[in-house]
Amino acid sequence: MRAVNLIPGEQRQGGSGLAGLTGRSGGGALIVLGLIAGLAVMIAMYGSAHHSISSQSGEVAAIDAEASAVQARAGRLTPYTNFVTMADQRTQTVAQLVQARFDWSHALHELGRVLPAGTSLSALHGTVGATGTASAAASSTSSAAAGSTPASSTPPGSTPTFTLTGCAKSQTIVAQALQRLRLMDGASEVQLQNSTKPDAGSSGASGGASGSCPGDDPAFTTQVTFVGLPAAPATGVPSASSAATASTHGAGATVPVSAGGPSK
Repeated sequence: MRAVNLIPGEQRQGGSGLAGLTGRSGGGALIVLGLIAGLAVMIAMYGSAHHSISSQSGEVAAIDAEASAVQARAGRLTPYTNFVTMADQRTQTVAQLVQARFDWSHALHELGRVLPAGTSLSALHGTVGATGTASAAASSTSSAAAGSTPASSTPPGSTPTFTLTGCAKSQTIVAQALQRLRLMDGASEVQLQNSTKPDAGSSGASGGASGSCPGDDPAFTTQVTFVGLPAAPATGVPSASSAATASTHGAGATVPVSAGGPSK
């Protein structure tokens, strides 16, 4: 006996239910499901990114508000910062002037310490002059341009000098005085300009440039040159336009100096 298949022909080619539907659509349903799942993931990612952007925007707004408040406070403090800047500039100017000045009081103190016993001074002249034509010209130009800007009485780059006139008990003491004058702080050179002793038969006192010496004591004149003052900085403190001259004793006055203390 021959078997006969009674199942309809359209149902023999595939299964029933979802399997049959899949078979008939060729996998189209799976593609649709995948697209739906991908769209759901993208929507979730978009929501998360939007939330993050909103949160960061709020932080930016808060930071901007804080920065505006800080700028407002800084604006109120501007006059104080300007005052501090001006004070710093004036302090720097004063410091440069102090560095450029010559300490006359210390130099006179040193002179009193080093002069040996047996010497007396009839005149002492202190002079500060510019070292060269270029320095003097620059000093004049700077002073003219600066107007009322503070200027030092000892121009930067100038060389202070002492010119001493006096008497000594002997020429040996004159030589000792020259040696000890070189011990002064800042002294760079000591030059003996003259040292004269009257003849034994002279009845009068020996005459110095600014006075007289008793008996046959020699009269001497010497010049002490100090180390030059620091040059003006590039941003500079203006220099004085002329040299300053200080005369500590008038002509004809005799001032005995007894400096027998220990030499340095």
